[in-house]
Amino acid sequence: MAETTTLPQAGDKQGLKEKSFSFFTDVSREMKKVSWPKREELQDATIITLVLCVVLALFTFGVDKIFETIIRGIFRLF
Repeated sequence: MAETTTLPQAGDKQGLKEKSFSFFTDVSREMKKVSWPKREELQDATIITLVLCVVLALFTFGVDKIFETIIRGIFRLF
C-alpha cells in the first residue's frame, strides 16, 4: 500500500531546520521509487526529440519565408 505523508497543521510549530530535513528526506524517499530509463531508451528519446526540433524549425522557417514573400509583394503594390 502507498505510504502517506502527513502535512503539518496550522498549529504545528516546526522550525525551518526540521522542515528542511523532512523535505529532503521525503525527496530522497521518492527518488528511490523513480523508474529511470535504460541507456538505449534515453538515446532513442533524445534522437526523436532532436529530429522533431529540426523538423519544426524547418517548418517554421518555411512558413516565415512564405509570409515574408506575401508581405513584400503587398508592399510593392503601394
